[in-house]
Amino acid sequence: MTTRRISPSKFPPANLPPGRRDPALTRPLSAAGGEGAVTLDVPDLVDNGAFMCVRAGQAIGVRGRAAIADHELEFVRDGSVLARALSRDGECELPSGLGDWLGIRRRPEDGRAEPLVSVEATVRVLSPGSQPRLLFDAGLPARDLRLIRAVTWADPIGVRVRSSHSCRWLRAKLRAAGLPPVLIDTGAVLGEGDALDVSPLVDAVRLARTAARMRAYGFNVPAIVYRGAREPSAGDFATLRPADLSNYTPPSAGLLPAAPSPASRLDVTTGSERISGNRIEVELDNSTARQWLLDAIESSQRRVHFQVYMALDDDVGRPVEAALAAAAARGVTVRVLVDSLHGLHGSFGLRNPILDRLSARPGVEFRLGKPFGPDSSPEDLKQRDHRKLVVVDGRVALLGGRNLSHEYYSGFHEVPLDPAMPWRMVPWLDAGARVEGPAVAALERSFLGAWTEAGGEAFDIPDSPPAGATAARVVVHRGLRDAYAVEAQLALIDTARSHVYIVNGFPLLLEIQHALLRALRRGVRVRTLVGNLTPRHAHGPFQGPWAKVRTAWTSLVHSRMDPIVAAGGECYEYVVPNRPGWDPALGDIRPHVHAKAMSVDGRVCAVGSANFDVTAAYWESELLLVVEDEAIASAVEATFDELLADSRRIDSADPDWQLQADLRRWMRYWPGVLSG
Repeated sequence: MTTRRISPSKFPPANLPPGRRDPALTRPLSAAGGEGAVTLDVPDLVDNGAFMCVRAGQAIGVRGRAAIADHELEFVRDGSVLARALSRDGECELPSGLGDWLGIRRRPEDGRAEPLVSVEATVRVLSPGSQPRLLFDAGLPARDLRLIRAVTWADPIGVRVRSSHSCRWLRAKLRAAGLPPVLIDTGAVLGEGDALDVSPLVDAVRLARTAARMRAYGFNVPAIVYRGAREPSAGDFATLRPADLSNYTPPSAGLLPAAPSPASRLDVTTGSERISGNRIEVELDNSTARQWLLDAIESSQRRVHFQVYMALDDDVGRPVEAALAAAAARGVTVRVLVDSLHGLHGSFGLRNPILDRLSARPGVEFRLGKPFGPDSSPEDLKQRDHRKLVVVDGRVALLGGRNLSHEYYSGFHEVPLDPAMPWRMVPWLDAGARVEGPAVAALERSFLGAWTEAGGEAFDIPDSPPAGATAARVVVHRGLRDAYAVEAQLALIDTARSHVYIVNGFPLLLEIQHALLRALRRGVRVRTLVGNLTPRHAHGPFQGPWAKVRTAWTSLVHSRMDPIVAAGGECYEYVVPNRPGWDPALGDIRPHVHAKAMSVDGRVCAVGSANFDVTAAYWESELLLVVEDEAIASAVEATFDELLADSRRIDSADPDWQLQADLRRWMRYWPGVLSG
């Protein structure tokens, strides 16, 4: 931080209240951007107790906004330059405690202009405290904004949810509605940047995430007012539509919740609670996972709950089908739930042989999740249930990323590979967990919710007795209602102090990419493992249906890793050395990585169905287990180290990597188009 005093005779515009600033004092000088320079367009700042994220752009036209070029910004108060920061894509961070108001300017090229006469924008700084604050979508129509004006039980705070809108335009809307022009930015609070890969359909969820995150920082946010048809899930605050305000009875002033002290983000933002007394094992081995699955079903005595996203009639699916049928035949209640669209059964007239047989088995209750039909919306194609879960007798639960087919449950040592094999015969790297203890009941409640939503009858869930000493969280994310899984992933990254491991097979959500870049900037070691959606051998990709499409999609996955590599992160491409029984001509194999696993600082790890991409973050329903146990996390990281030892570290200067650089650059923001 740099402080430079100037003449005390000048009155700093940063200290003037809103609406009383002299336009002449805030006009940029030529030194701050040249003749005709556009004034900075900056939302008010949220102090989270550690830093403040600044998002500076420029207003374009009546309501639009554009990014500014990287520039050194100066922050002014009381006649002093308090801090300087270099913006990246218009974003930078400031330390906490710089006061209630700040003036901002681009640093003049000659460095001589006095701060008072070259301030380009003046912003308010919001700090945690007990004063109740009502967050509302600042993009609401004028008639709805006027309803918010009548609120007396909390200070109304506008939130810019879509970064394409200029702060200048939104503040003008607020003033016209008689509201104070206080405007914060979702992208700044969440650290998501411009959220180019996020659909407007989840704006209400993002607003709720903003409120939950601010509550975790110590702000008192008793309610939000959102825009859109879907009500977002929330924790202990109200979610209101504008029309609800007239019928909403807020707590009396004396009963409004006091500002929570800064709490664990996992407690506040993930809809989960810490559950003690468990015995948990984590694996990244397909044959181990298959044995766990068959053993659990074969040992069942009362009931088996089986949920999966996809299932195939193959060498893995048939033995599991037989085990489920045998359990039902001996009187065990067997409930099977499969996503209709990706299970290829019941949507578009498709029939899946293994699901046809299972649904006809005596004693097997079978349900399909969200069949796609004439009354379905285009959104239903993406809003699927991606959870994979098995719960047996309320005693043991298995969860992770595996669907029911060969590539998920076959070990590399079990398949004699040769170049003529289709890509689906090449095993994938995946991960899962086996749970005993009280967390099993929480996992079974996840199944119950999905089962009843698919039309199944409700059932009782008894408490599961303690089975060990491990604490865990069961994070259940419901598509287009919340973002609990990605909030858990981000909380782990943002609290890392030493290192972060991530095993990921799909294109990183830009918000997670930004979190990893922040971790690198604060000195955290970031290690990632990715694969090839079409597995490769020494002479190119294995062949089979959709092989070329999957190969192109691999470039998109890798494109999201380029900034991590450029910033000093360690990114590895998964490699399995040639094994006895494989055709020697194959060389080493570069398989697909389907695991969704992470570990932080050797103290906490997470595994489940939730990828680190935009689909898992918002669209599909997911399940994530967060394990708070140093011994387990350290063992998981030791396994990661073994995998990385045989894999290829990506070097941005590598000619093979550079060959695809142009394609990756073109594809980097492609999901933003698809997510609409």
